[in-house]
Amino acid sequence: MDILQTSMYTIKTFNRLKSAKLRSYIDLYVHSIYERTINLMLDGQLIALQIADSPVSPISIILPLDETGLDRLKIKSNSPVSIDGTNLLVGKNIISLDRAYDVYDDTLCEHTCSSSLKDVVWQLIIASDRDGFSTLVKSQNTPDDIALSYAKKKLIDAESICSTMTSGNSADEPTNQLNKLCDSLSSLIGVGTGLTPGGDDFITGVLSTFKALPQRFNHKLISSLSNSVCSRRNNTNEISSAFIDCALRGQFSKAIIDLYDSVCSDNVQLPGIEQKTLDNLLDSFLDIGHTSGIDTLTGIFWSMKHLSKI
Repeated sequence: MDILQTSMYTIKTFNRLKSAKLRSYIDLYVHSIYERTINLMLDGQLIALQIADSPVSPISIILPLDETGLDRLKIKSNSPVSIDGTNLLVGKNIISLDRAYDVYDDTLCEHTCSSSLKDVVWQLIIASDRDGFSTLVKSQNTPDDIALSYAKKKLIDAESICSTMTSGNSADEPTNQLNKLCDSLSSLIGVGTGLTPGGDDFITGVLSTFKALPQRFNHKLISSLSNSVCSRRNNTNEISSAFIDCALRGQFSKAIIDLYDSVCSDNVQLPGIEQKTLDNLLDSFLDIGHTSGIDTLTGIFWSMKHLSKI
């Protein structure tokens, strides 16, 4: 079986695992099975076998199969997993990792900040007509949902701290303010339901702004929030934690990378962005779970609106 698409990170991980075979023991197993995805744990790194046309993430291996074809692989929770040369063996299936027809680099590069980024992201959020964390920035009302209500309180606290830090009118030490801000934001990890809780997706969006536009943010803020997020990564499930780890390393989904590549340059302004480009960007984020993609956009918007001013 040939792989149709995979990420650079998966290839790097696979190459590391080949050398790791020299160790006496290497932990390889089927982590979880869903209709469209089979997750493998390869020596502590989660890898997702996904059907064709799935959203591409830093842990994706896209297979030339639909849901029926994935089911026909007959991979079970107890199926053996091993590595043989450049092949990944799962159950009775051989997956070649050296014959990908398309490979995307999942590392988010530094960009020139376009003044239209926040406006573009806001337009995508509004056009999505999705709920989740986007309701926290679209409305001043407290949500009925318990998790979103908690998140709303934390964001209100964070926004208040941001305003105080920006104005400089506080008797509190700047370091204490920064710690309180990072504590409020990192407490969102694990908040929400699903494979990737909304709070995790929101934080992933925030971290993406740090990686793409580091010149727009206080370097102490970047370091402090990253450390705070890392210290709380175990507050969520293993699948979502894997994506947070990727974000901390600067590795993001193709949708996020395409967003910054499309919008962030010296000469891009919102009126000049083709509607087709906006439509494609929106579709790519809508494809990421029910609200996960839009929750991520919400984190980007919130970060650009509040954190970039500190």
